[in-house]
Amino acid sequence: SFSFKFYAIIKKNEGELLRFFFLLLFSLSFLSANIKLQGLYRNNKEVKRFINYMIRVHNFKRDYLITTFNKAAKPKAFKIKRRKRKVVCGYACGVKWWLKSVGFSRYEKIYLNQDRVIEGAKFLRRYKTIFNRIEKKLKVDKYIIAAIIGIETYYGEYKGSWETFNTLAYRAFKQKNRKRYFKYELANLLLLAYRQHLNALYLKGSKYGALGLGQLMPHSYLQYGLSFDGNKRVEPFSNPDAIATIANFLHKKGWQFHKPIAIRAKYKGRFFKKTFNPKRAYSLSYLKKIGLTPRQKTKAKYAYVIKLHRAEFDEVWLAFHNFKVLKHYNNSNNYAMAVYLLAQAIKNYYQKHYK
Repeated sequence: SFSFKFYAIIKKNEGELLRFFFLLLFSLSFLSANIKLQGLYRNNKEVKRFINYMIRVHNFKRDYLITTFNKAAKPKAFKIKRRKRKVVCGYACGVKWWLKSVGFSRYEKIYLNQDRVIEGAKFLRRYKTIFNRIEKKLKVDKYIIAAIIGIETYYGEYKGSWETFNTLAYRAFKQKNRKRYFKYELANLLLLAYRQHLNALYLKGSKYGALGLGQLMPHSYLQYGLSFDGNKRVEPFSNPDAIATIANFLHKKGWQFHKPIAIRAKYKGRFFKKTFNPKRAYSLSYLKKIGLTPRQKTKAKYAYVIKLHRAEFDEVWLAFHNFKVLKHYNNSNNYAMAVYLLAQAIKNYYQKHYK
């Protein structure tokens, strides 16, 4: 049989295989022995293995990686002055203050205030040419892109003040949770810095390693990054590049231009007790039979059912393909709905005041 033949081959070449195995172990130990680290990661074997991996797989220079890790330190955030913002409570008006933080009301209070809408319209006007070119090229709604930037970084005002390399390295080698993921992102950060001629140690972002206007992780810039400022480099802190990269992300995930995102639905009562499979689209005819009807006309035949919990009632929406695309950016119904509603508010304000 095949297994017997395979065993016979292994048995015949047992001596050669053992020699190869010990030679491999010796070479790996020799490589690790040549890596002399100082500072925070001086005695960390995982870091040495990571350095060997980057040399072997991505052809990095040993001296560069050793120098970079020797300069690494425990991550810290630099202080940023935050100015006070106006807050409009929306649907949560009239609800007692401790109930305004329940469910979607919390998102609405933070992300759908009038100040964020006005700043979004100003941001669109400031980069009008860029947004129009990107919308024409990638077929992604510019108001959606602006809303994502507004929610993630308040249009670039709060891009994060954590040292990205130190943050990712510390999470990858000093903490227990999601170590593999942060090693992956650290490798992508080094690749991004090398390919785009950036200094990895000087990049700053969120406390989880997200970068730029759209707070994307390093692997997303490598996979979806577009240069739109004329220098052929994908720079996380170049606003045109960041806008284009967010648009390309949505484009690659299947965004359908000028297609609906979600429609509010009505039902009897204040709380919607029925449950639906979040991954399944239901026919509108079936939903009407169980008492769930759209509040406006639609040509769509199928929709996902999204329930947003509030303090005094449940808000039900019929969501379509583009809503699912938004969830690729952040897998949260509250987040995707906040992006959609903020985009609608920015669009209404922009068209009223700047057109």
